[in-house]
Amino acid sequence: MPRNTILGELKMQEPYVYYDGPRVFSCTSLTDQTYLAVWAEEGDEGDEWLYVPVSQARLNMVRSGGIALRSAIESPEGFVFQVSLPHDVDEQDAAKPIRVVDIPEEWLPESDFSLDLPTHTLPVAEPEEVIESKAHQESRTRLRLRVALPRFARSEAPARAIGGLLLQTQSVYDNFGYALTEENPSPKGKIPAEVTGQTAIAMVGAAASSFVLELASNELDDLLGDSLFTRTTSKLLELLDLSLEYPALSEKLAEIKPRAAKSFRSLVERFAETGGDVTVAAAGTRLTYTARELPAEKLEEFAKTLKRLVPEEQVEEVRGRMRLFKIDTDRRTFGFRNESADVDYEGAIDDAAWPQASHATAQENYDVLILGTTVIDETVGERKTTYRLMQMSHPSGEVR
Repeated sequence: MPRNTILGELKMQEPYVYYDGPRVFSCTSLTDQTYLAVWAEEGDEGDEWLYVPVSQARLNMVRSGGIALRSAIESPEGFVFQVSLPHDVDEQDAAKPIRVVDIPEEWLPESDFSLDLPTHTLPVAEPEEVIESKAHQESRTRLRLRVALPRFARSEAPARAIGGLLLQTQSVYDNFGYALTEENPSPKGKIPAEVTGQTAIAMVGAAASSFVLELASNELDDLLGDSLFTRTTSKLLELLDLSLEYPALSEKLAEIKPRAAKSFRSLVERFAETGGDVTVAAAGTRLTYTARELPAEKLEEFAKTLKRLVPEEQVEEVRGRMRLFKIDTDRRTFGFRNESADVDYEGAIDDAAWPQASHATAQENYDVLILGTTVIDETVGERKTTYRLMQMSHPSGEVR
């Protein structure tokens, strides 16, 4: 780092790229200005560096790969400094502002080069004993969902995925609560308000350590430390015990009736769809802190087991020649239109159909086999059909 320059005294904060010494790192001045230092060139007489002033928010984005290193230099938050460090220690180090347009192309990183370091952009999650003490202090049950999202280096998560997870968690609590209060709960229709009022979840915080959601009951426990929310939480933790043998799991699912069992299966499928490890933990006034660790690979198997134990209601085969009006090979989704019946079918592409679908051409006709699965949407108790493409071939018999 430079000595006796206009940047002042600097202290190394964290190295990011190391090759025969740090080549990209952050450092901080005595006035708390943070710089991102990037090695630019090694000359005969010394090294050239670029020092880019960054805020903590910008540094977090660069560190986690949200902003490429080159972009951080070309779109700085302040003046970029060219820092010259002579090999001869008797010579004076130098730092001077340099305009972005004057930075030589060979000094800049490749446009697609990014750091990719796990970065906490939320407060760090509190330890487990704090959850238990807060549950006692607030006289209500608290729930923690931790999701390790493999595609996110920052403490962030896609709103759609997390929103769906929250909705499904609430659905499980409503349906479990209904099953615990009614001997024969209705398989469809709205859940009574006296149940949903007691099983309502409040989001009380979010924290780092992958991505953590802090949830709590909307209602307080009674004087004995009991509530429908607490009993529902206990039942959820009981079912999330991955050590349960198949017969024991089947028996416990039968106890909560089909509607709640399907809701639980959907929640586990949501967990599995995140592609990461999931932890569900809870504590209450009389509920001892309990955590269920759900590794990604075991979640996949658990979801398959639940699909066998809690089968879909109705499966329909749809065959015919249809026009492919859309296909997303990244998401593996399709859209076929039956022109004669004036009906659209949209859904996921099964592995069996993927070899053909991956080379399909939009707006062409194909002979297809689509499975329609009708289930009860636990949130509203209504039937919902989802479609899955199982087979497809070009009318000529040629696979494209």
